[in-house]
Amino acid sequence: MKKILYLIVFLVFGWSCSDFLEEDAQNLTYVNSINDLDQLLIGEGYAIASFDECRNWNGSVPAWMHLLDDDLQYDGLGLMGQGDHMSCSAIYGWQRDPWRGGLTDDNRGSTENLAWSELYRHINALNVMLYEAEEFKNEPDYNRIKGEAMFLRATYYWWLLNIYSKAYDVKTADKDPGVPLKLSPYVEDYEEEGGFSRASVAEVYKQIVADLKDAVQWLSGYGRKSVYRASIEAARLFLSRVYLHMENYEGVINECDSLLQDNVYRLDDYTLIESASQSLITSHSPEVIFSQGGYRLRYFLGSGAIRGDEIVWDADPGDNLFSPFYGVSDDLVDAFNDNRLVPDQSQGNDFRYMVGMAKLQVVSWSGWFPVMIPYLLPAKLKKWDDGGVSDVFTLRLAEAYLNKAEALAAVGREEEANQLWQELRRYRIAEPEAVVLHGENLMTAIRAERRLEFNFEGFRWLDLRRYAVNSKYPQKKEITHSWLDETYVLAPYGEDPAWVFPIPAEEHRLNSRLELNEEREERKAVK
Repeated sequence: MKKILYLIVFLVFGWSCSDFLEEDAQNLTYVNSINDLDQLLIGEGYAIASFDECRNWNGSVPAWMHLLDDDLQYDGLGLMGQGDHMSCSAIYGWQRDPWRGGLTDDNRGSTENLAWSELYRHINALNVMLYEAEEFKNEPDYNRIKGEAMFLRATYYWWLLNIYSKAYDVKTADKDPGVPLKLSPYVEDYEEEGGFSRASVAEVYKQIVADLKDAVQWLSGYGRKSVYRASIEAARLFLSRVYLHMENYEGVINECDSLLQDNVYRLDDYTLIESASQSLITSHSPEVIFSQGGYRLRYFLGSGAIRGDEIVWDADPGDNLFSPFYGVSDDLVDAFNDNRLVPDQSQGNDFRYMVGMAKLQVVSWSGWFPVMIPYLLPAKLKKWDDGGVSDVFTLRLAEAYLNKAEALAAVGREEEANQLWQELRRYRIAEPEAVVLHGENLMTAIRAERRLEFNFEGFRWLDLRRYAVNSKYPQKKEITHSWLDETYVLAPYGEDPAWVFPIPAEEHRLNSRLELNEEREERKAVK
């Protein structure tokens, strides 16, 4: 027999249940005003935007995605040779159990896969808030709160889908298993039916699109409260990203046009930056539309007790008390110098490299003698006080340029596509030269520009997945990661199950209908 229990979020003590399927999740409180609901939205709907969140690297907005792609590489053992479990290297090596700790010392340092439970925790809270909001229909902020909640629910389902399911493939999306859709404000017990099942990838995308369209409508007429609160522009930009993954190119163009024509935001001119010690992207930037979550990338840069603390990028080499586990990959460095299609592309001409990367000399010791070791680290945000933004969930106007350019190229509007992506480059490159590209070369150049523009912002892993299933210009890539003297290889998307993360086994125990993903093999080093 199905049991339905009404769920009200506990405003003071927060949400105590981490599993969206537990039927005894009953946190009680009383929402007496629209202001109470607004405060609840801040505390339980949004991911926390603070420096301290860098330590929550395995939480809801997945900072560990940086460890998966080809933009980051292993650089060292960390402070005083910390064990490799400290570096989350099992994730970096795409292991069968990525949460076990390290590639070698896997009996130590294992951690929980918190993304699934935390994302559903946010979704549950938002479902309740959307229900509770109906009590305040006549309040001035009713529409805004509804719009923000719809936007957030869409983004959390987006992350769930892109972590635990296959990429959207127009040929198979209606059959590929997605994630369970939970939209009611109730805890639902389907025990007798075997628990929750997974909606298809297409069904979840349909819900994401519906929520974002609703968010655009509800947020219409409201200005942005802060960079950490959703706005109509944030909803439109994220909807254009979703459409891009779905190959709904007309949808992409329409949403981006709305953003590019309203003049609320403008591109930041990187060529005017006078010092490499400046932060490239901050909450004060004229092109930053929205951000939530911490800048948790730096968790993987330091090590030991001080890992995650503010890094003094311009300190004297002897004062650097850390050795980073990871740094910028040689592959990404080479991409900044790849001028095969764009003759003026070079490290010395691109401010995204000159300012967005930090070159450090760190002291190591060989016997009794100090040795200076060079490191190249991602440093778009030098320190949180500059204007903290997330490294995986920041929406910038630059994305509207590249989303639209890619869509234009896909539908054959090549002259417009060439103009648009090169307009962005005029704000990034010291002396840009105009080029005219066509067909696959044009698409390749736009995708390459996307990598240079959005490195270490949470795009690359998901972009590689969608490129592989693109119906017009498919592009697959094998990734190699080195660890000490070993090399681990991830075969191209579609040939290796490690492009999709395993659903927590505990969820299947509670819900026998919840289909698990294809099991990964224990990955062995190739040399």
